Amino acid sequence: MRAKSSIHSADSAPEVAGPGKDWAENVGAERRHKAWPMRSPHRAGAVPAPSSDWNVTETDPMAGVRTAVTRRPLDGGEPRMRQETISVETAVRGYTMGSACADFLEAERGSPTVGKAADFVVRSRGILRAAPEGVPGTVAETVVGGVVERIV
Repeated sequence: MRAKSSIHSADSAPEVAGPGKDWAENVGAERRHKAWPMRSPHRAGAVPAPSSDWNVTETDPMAGVRTAVTRRPLDGGEPRMRQETISVETAVRGYTMGSACADFLEAERGSPTVGKAADFVVRSRGILRAAPEGVPGTVAETVVGGVVERIV
């Protein structure tokens, strides 16, 4: 049996406790510091595999990247578990190659490699060199099934 670990940043999942509720209140002060670790499992060899398609996470993967990198709630506020931040590059790899790995499809998708399926977006500016709070949120082009659509 093969098993994969998927790790997400709590703050990219605003509805995890239910509308209008804070997940940290539900788990309590004695346990909240253990919720949704990112850096420590990654350092131990786990593959980050966040997603943006589950009904309790933001559908914008850049929101997930920002929260994984800053550990700030989507509405601002103080970072939670700052020691569990990951780099922008690690977060992007998680959304691409990590997610393909979690689905056991790393040979078929997840990276821009000849012969792999690769639907992707072209950002209006680079995100790997941006400050964590400045991960850009605009899409310039999308490529789906080999068809390019210009957005801006």
